[in-house]
Parts: sequence; structure tokens; C-alpha cells
Amino acid sequence: MWQQLRNRRCEGKKFRREYPIPPYTVDFCCVELKLIVEVDGKDHLTPLGESRDQRRDKYLKENGYRVLRIPGYQVMKNPAKVMEIIRSLVQELDASDREC
Repeated sequence: MWQQLRNRRCEGKKFRREYPIPPYTVDFCCVELKLIVEVDGKDHLTPLGESRDQRRDKYLKENGYRVLRIPGYQVMKNPAKVMEIIRSLVQELDASDREC
């Protein structure tokens, strides 16, 4: 997925990998749009993992970020569809950002 996001390959937006937003580090972040993309492995599907994710997402949202969670198996199974979802959200956020 990083190959598709890096070097402004996604709608001309700069994404950063393993970006720190203390006390967390997110998988991918477009700072300009305050968009976080998290790729979730199996540990996120457990009750403990879901609880941690809810706390983390709440904190990130309270700090103005939008969090998009994608199951890791989807990235492997259908990377084109995953990128389509990300591109669509980037376009939506970029358009709403220009309206302000």
C-alpha cells in the first residue's frame, strides 16, 4: 500500500508512513487533510484490540483527524479496491477543505 501512497501518488497528496501523533504512531497519515489510514491485522479483531482501537480513534478524532481502518486481508486480497476507497475519501476531504 505504501507504494501507492508515497511520492504524492494518491491525488497529489503527501502521505507519511509510521507518523507519530503522540502518544500513538499511525500507519499512514495525510497531514494536510488530517486523514489517517490504519491497516488492521488479526489482533485488532479481538475484544481487547477493538477496545484499544476505539480509545485510539476517539483520541485521534478529538484532535481533528479522520481515521479510515482497513482490514489487512483486504489490502492483500484486493489492493485496487482499497486504493479506490482511499482515493475517494481523499477527494471528498479535499473538496470539503476547499469549501471552507
